[in-house]
Amino acid sequence: MVGGSGAAPPGAGWLLARALLLGERLDLRGLSAAEGGIGDPLQLATGADFLAFAFRWGAVTLIGGTPDQHAALLERLGPRVVQPLAEPVEEPARIVLGAAEDGVDPGGIILLKDASLPRLALVADALAKSAALAHQETTLTGTIDAMEPFVAALAATGRLAAPTRALQRTIGAALSARSRATARVQADDKPDILWDHPELERLFERLVDEFELEERSAALDRKLTLIGEATTTLLTLIQSRRTYVVEIAIVLLILIEVVKGFYESLAR
Repeated sequence: MVGGSGAAPPGAGWLLARALLLGERLDLRGLSAAEGGIGDPLQLATGADFLAFAFRWGAVTLIGGTPDQHAALLERLGPRVVQPLAEPVEEPARIVLGAAEDGVDPGGIILLKDASLPRLALVADALAKSAALAHQETTLTGTIDAMEPFVAALAATGRLAAPTRALQRTIGAALSARSRATARVQADDKPDILWDHPELERLFERLVDEFELEERSAALDRKLTLIGEATTTLLTLIQSRRTYVVEIAIVLLILIEVVKGFYESLAR
């Protein structure tokens, strides 16, 4: 369960937020929540007018603060990032405070009644999940693009035109991408904070709709299925190719033995 429902750092009617996917995982061991803050997602201790929420699956959401504060926090988290990305994936948003009702306007601006920690934690969660989905979408699309030439050649000629080693490298990359995406955070899962604050359920649903978390998660599942089927097919064909080569080798060995026996008979 999570706690903390006090006011976040004050904002003059609006706040800027940005989620950053830093790597495969974020080691939060030894880090404690800010005094009076939230534990899941972990609210990090920060300076005035600055909030940061960290997620074990490699993301951090920064709300308010200055560029220098952001840089200092990211530098502090750097050693804790497992398999860091070459370039963090960012999902920005603008938050307007003092709205009559929580929600998202047609321009994508997030509207909040106030800057309470539970509300901002929900926004941080949605932004972080959106950044994670963006990274997974790019990774799986690249994997499918890498497999497409082999599949196209198979459809055109009925056989694998590429060397076995190249195919094995592509299949290995596909299996790796599939494994990482399968273990991804479930983007449409409800945050634990809703157990303590069910009144924010509607805000959560609106954030899910705005960032299309359910639709994008379903699209990733379809891509995973496609990669799985293509990988299985290519592995089966590679095995068939090897079996065919072995059969040819056996036939050649038999022919050699027959020819050898024939010449030995002639010699006698």
